[in-house]
Amino acid sequence: MAAGEFSGNYPHNIDPKGRATIPAAYREALGENFTIGLNNEFNAIALYPTEKWKDMSARLDRIPDSDVRGMAYVRLIKAFSFTDQNLDSQGRVLLPAVLRQKAGLDKAIRFAGMGRYLEIWDEAKFVEINEASEQDIAKLLDYINDRYFTPAE
Repeated sequence: MAAGEFSGNYPHNIDPKGRATIPAAYREALGENFTIGLNNEFNAIALYPTEKWKDMSARLDRIPDSDVRGMAYVRLIKAFSFTDQNLDSQGRVLLPAVLRQKAGLDKAIRFAGMGRYLEIWDEAKFVEINEASEQDIAKLLDYINDRYFTPAE
C-alpha cells in the first residue's frame, strides 16, 4: 500500500477495554497523530490522518455560524470527533464508547481502507452493506460515471 493511502480490508476484534489493534498495513498511512470520529453516514468509525482532517475541518469552517442547518452538520461531525489521537506501543487505539455506540460496534469489526482515510465497521454490517452494493453494481457504476467521469457539455 502506498504511503498516505488506505486500501483493502481486514477483520479484527475489539478488546474488552474498547481498543482495536490497527493493522500494520495501515499504520504508516495513519501517521503518529490522527483524528477519530464518525464517517459521513454515521454508520462506521473513521480515522483521519492529520492532513485529511485539516482539509475536512477547513471545509467545515467555511460554513458561517449564521447558517443554522449547516452548523447542525458541523456540530454532528466535530462534536463526535477526537483529535490528537495516537496508537499505543502495541499499535492499538481506544475507540471512544460514544463512537462505538453510534456506529453499532460490539466485538467483531472490519477495517476498510477508503483511500484518504480508514473506516472501522461492525463486521455484520460491513458484509450486509457490501452485498447490497454488489447487487446494485450496474446502477452504482452508472451513477459514478455520470456524476464524476462524464465530460461536461
